[in-house]
Amino acid sequence: MQKLISNFKACFLLGILFSSGFCSAVIAASANSISVSLELLASPAPSNSSLSRLVRDEAGQVYLSWVNQDNELAQLVYSKLMDTGWSNPIVIGEGADWFINWADFPMLSVSNGNMAAHWLRISDDGAYDYDIEARFYDEKNRMWSEKRVIHTDGVSAEHGFVSMLPISEQGETNTLITWLDGRNTKAGEEYGEMTLRAGIFDSLGETLSEWEIDHRVCDCCQTSTAMTAKGPLVVYRDRSSDEIRDISMVRYSSGEWTKPRTIHDDKWQINGCPVNGPAVSAKDDQVAVAWFTAKEDTPKVQLALSSDSGDTFSEPIVIASPETNGRVDTAILKAGAIAVSWIDITEAHAKIMLSLFSSQGVLLHTSVVAKTSASRRSGFPIIESVGDSVFVTWTDVGETPQVKVARLEFELN
Repeated sequence: MQKLISNFKACFLLGILFSSGFCSAVIAASANSISVSLELLASPAPSNSSLSRLVRDEAGQVYLSWVNQDNELAQLVYSKLMDTGWSNPIVIGEGADWFINWADFPMLSVSNGNMAAHWLRISDDGAYDYDIEARFYDEKNRMWSEKRVIHTDGVSAEHGFVSMLPISEQGETNTLITWLDGRNTKAGEEYGEMTLRAGIFDSLGETLSEWEIDHRVCDCCQTSTAMTAKGPLVVYRDRSSDEIRDISMVRYSSGEWTKPRTIHDDKWQINGCPVNGPAVSAKDDQVAVAWFTAKEDTPKVQLALSSDSGDTFSEPIVIASPETNGRVDTAILKAGAIAVSWIDITEAHAKIMLSLFSSQGVLLHTSVVAKTSASRRSGFPIIESVGDSVFVTWTDVGETPQVKVARLEFELN
């Protein structure tokens, strides 16, 4: 056992030092009958890359997207993981007037060959005046649409913190896009409220429906969306009139949205946005929501579970406290186990952690994925599951930033 752990540590360090290579190791967690292998994959992203995201399609094909930067020019690029490695990167869009931010990043959505991708473009002179631009790939016509602004308000204000989810309606594959919309912040002499909006777009990028689904939300925390057995579920950081900024959810069913509902009353009162949004994953009726909170200056990463598509949630499980700055993500494995990623700041060098829980919320294993930085430059690690594997991507902030990718393979005995 000690030899296995030593081999893992040596291989992990070599993987960090030699990121262009491949490294594999195994840890045995005998108490829980779990074995874990960690592989640091060669990255298809060059230096000066960041803001990576992972997504998979119905067949389990993994896609990695990221942003390349060359002085003022930015490019949104993606690559597919093949049996022989990553495919040649493809540029979806580029511009010298993009809004590049460590916490508000572009992303890709893929389903049945159709794709949707978005980025942020500066719209005016204000520090946070930017629009959400998107392109859509239609598999039938095998072509990308022209870029378009997905919101129609025409107001120079903040629009961002997007989540995307493929949805099927009447035999067609469409895309549900959710975003924070600041049109009301510029509506009068006083600063108005940030809203949560959503729209459904077809494979050509045409708007089919659009809604305001919460009239007052936290200004700059990420949104997250997952498909449940009862329809799409969106989680986000809400904002009450007395500045309680806990995590809320809404669900879309039969053409209507449920009313916003708090997942747990943390009662975190804070007079500013923590820039630390929640993450949701779902598999049929099973739902997992992870989030960061810091009531009374006590940082916590928490996890709440649902077995009824989000109608009810368990009391939260504390994953990490107090040496964490959050930046969570979550995924559900084929067997129903739940993976949660988060940042540990116990030591001088922060670490990307991944904890695995049973579907009932029992901790099964915790892995150190990689060393990282607690600074904003390191961004938010992102995870995606395929079968009982979990892929992790993050930005290595060395002399020049570069996107990294790792894979953890779990054997649940």
